[in-house]
Order: sequence, then C-alpha cells, then structure tokens
Amino acid sequence: MRKVVEKLKIKPEEEKRILLALYRYYLSDITFEKAAEEAKVPLYVFIEYVNDNEFPIVHTDKDVTDGIRKVIRLMKEKGIEVKKLPIPV
Repeated sequence: MRKVVEKLKIKPEEEKRILLALYRYYLSDITFEKAAEEAKVPLYVFIEYVNDNEFPIVHTDKDVTDGIRKVIRLMKEKGIEVKKLPIPV
C-alpha cells in the first residue's frame, strides 16, 4: 500500500500544515475536524494521513503523549523546525 503522501500527492507545505494541526489537536486546542480545516485539506485526506502514519486518536493521556511524540518525530524527519512549538504542560 502506497503512503497517502504519494497516493494523494500531498505537497511538503500541506504535510507541514497537517503536522502543525495535529500538534494543536493533541494539545486539545482544536477538534479533529477543525484540525483538517486549519491544515486546509479535505477531512478525508487528513483522516488518510492520520491512518497511514498510525497516529492515535485521543482517548487517553497516553494517546496524547504518543501523538505529540510522533508529530515531533515526523516534523524533525521532514526538516520542520520544532523549537518554536508550544510545550505541553
């Protein structure tokens, strides 16, 4: 199965927006639907990206921690600066 980035031809700037929106989602700043809207991608693209990269949906505190760690790891892999991200309390 091809990754959604290849399958849907997600551009690097779109992926950056998705990751930033996911970070806000895990901080409980926004809902899942609002995260897709802020990333400026259709909800189905956002869902496919989340599923493809095995991000957890928030049900527990562990999901939040795992999600934030995964977002930061992917951002570093993509060369996106993470130093300016708000730190979860």
